[in-house]
Amino acid sequence: MTVSAIHLAPTRELARFVKSFRVVTRGPDADPYVQLPDGEVDLVVRISSSLGEVHAIGTRLRPLRKTVDVQRTLAVRFKPGGAYPFFGVPMSELTNRIVSIDTLWGADGARLREALSEAPSVAARLQVLEEALTERLHRGDLFEPAGAYVVRRAVRLITDSTELPRVEGLARELGISTRHLRRAFEDVVGVGPKEFARIIRFQRAVRASERTAAPDWGAIAAAVGYYDQSHLITEFKALTGATPRALVRPRTLSASPADTSSPAR
Repeated sequence: MTVSAIHLAPTRELARFVKSFRVVTRGPDADPYVQLPDGEVDLVVRISSSLGEVHAIGTRLRPLRKTVDVQRTLAVRFKPGGAYPFFGVPMSELTNRIVSIDTLWGADGARLREALSEAPSVAARLQVLEEALTERLHRGDLFEPAGAYVVRRAVRLITDSTELPRVEGLARELGISTRHLRRAFEDVVGVGPKEFARIIRFQRAVRASERTAAPDWGAIAAAVGYYDQSHLITEFKALTGATPRALVRPRTLSASPADTSSPAR
């Protein structure tokens, strides 16, 4: 196998925000890494010889394509709406970006990279990551937007709904204005509620297509909430630049397909 991934559960304290820790091993003949829009944020660690690189990958409205030149990568995958306490900035500042931990944490980021480089094993590096993230939760300057609780509830309503709610109806149910909801979503998730719902619907279509060798895109469109197949194709092109058929033909496109059913609570 050219790519393998081990998913590890976070500690109880981090489980409110973190979906999993992953150890991804890539063979020399592995395809370039492609991450489709999924509404989530990653913290990625790459160790090559004595060099350690740590980057946050923000919420994306377009695919991320990278050629990976290291065999093993550690990644923290945050739940939808779960990354905001750890980076000290509104999540919209990371949208569609890859940002060094040094930029986000300053001297603390440099110390984390050094500790990860010096750790003697993968298990030790995972422990370093867990301890660093836990420490961030206890800082007096923790980034906690006023609308964080409302957004986490909204994320659950969107991801748990069979029929995705409209922004106006979602705001009414939460007892806030649509303007407040949009601003809070950008701070906590990185995109607005409409964009987040689009990504959730897109991911549902991708997962449905992966259950069969010959996807029926008309049936998938109806099942996940598009108006019709034409609407599905338009949305796929908008989010990925490719048609559904071109996107899913190579089954290895997404090395870690998202499970957006577990938002931060």
